[in-house]
Amino acid sequence: MPEPPIAVTALAGLLLATVAITARWRWPATAAAAVFLVDYTAALWLADARVSIAGAAGFGLALLYLLESLDLAGRVHRATVDTAVIRSHLGRWTGFGAATLGAAGLLVAVASALAAPMPPAVAPILAAAGALGVVAIIAVFVTRAAARPSTRPKP
Repeated sequence: MPEPPIAVTALAGLLLATVAITARWRWPATAAAAVFLVDYTAALWLADARVSIAGAAGFGLALLYLLESLDLAGRVHRATVDTAVIRSHLGRWTGFGAATLGAAGLLVAVASALAAPMPPAVAPILAAAGALGVVAIIAVFVTRAAARPSTRPKP
């Protein structure tokens, strides 16, 4: 049985998610995702549990699916959507989820193999280099997306 503050916070997140689903508003869905993230963090902290990369990746994917599905529902509301469109989105989300979990598993395996012979003083430097590498990759994607011409018709 979870601690009462954890259960209350989770119920608040469920209430926000319910409002987002019924009203098709994005702000309660974003707030629900934030509440769920805080609740997950607090549950790990109170339980003094080790962080599992697979569990964290699965939780993050669940939040992503919540936000993506609510966004899709809001966009297709009162529109005729072919079944192929929904299947395409579900297939893309499933492929993204499988790739994310596979990449997380591969990175954990590589990190475990590299961490064994490494002196403890080097670990923070490598962690900082890894974080800078992730930021650099994100910057490249954002720069490429910004450089691409818009496909929207101009009024």
